[in-house]
Amino acid sequence: MTSLYDLTVPVLTRALQTEVTILKKAEEYAKESGKPIADLINARIYPDMFPLSMQVVICEIVTKQALQSLGGKEFKPDLKEISLEECYARLADTLSQLAEVKPEDVNGKESQIVELGIAKGRTNITAVDWYYVNRFLFSIFDSFRPTIQRYLIPTVYFHLTTLYDILRKEGVPLGKRDYLTHFVEGWEFKY
Repeated sequence: MTSLYDLTVPVLTRALQTEVTILKKAEEYAKESGKPIADLINARIYPDMFPLSMQVVICEIVTKQALQSLGGKEFKPDLKEISLEECYARLADTLSQLAEVKPEDVNGKESQIVELGIAKGRTNITAVDWYYVNRFLFSIFDSFRPTIQRYLIPTVYFHLTTLYDILRKEGVPLGKRDYLTHFVEGWEFKY
């Protein structure tokens, strides 16, 4: 069975490294095309969706919430739109915190009761908890492991993919390799 550490820290690290790589591509594109970087950072897929900077912020927040739940490290979310420099700073800080986590800090906590916040709702996750969030009833079973597999990782991938999609919509020349770069590091490809 995959350890709790392997399910979280390396996966989250690769996702956040990918965000940095994609943001650097966006920055290069802005310099080459003359498009203001602020236009890219504030871009949205649709008017009622969060802008690009919030995709970074949400990944940072859910990652730090996981670190808080797993290691007790205090974290106060700061959910707001930010600049490119702030995106880089938040990602660097979160990556630094992930790098400090050791397998022994995390493994064995699969059944730990943790508090989880989604939107404005909060819950304590145990064997079977029900909670009401934004008029929808959700259920989470078993322990922290399903919370990671069903909420944490999908949320990070959703916002990483949305960041990528916003930049593609804005004309940034990104491809699948840019998205997968950190996920497939160390693999040898023959063409």
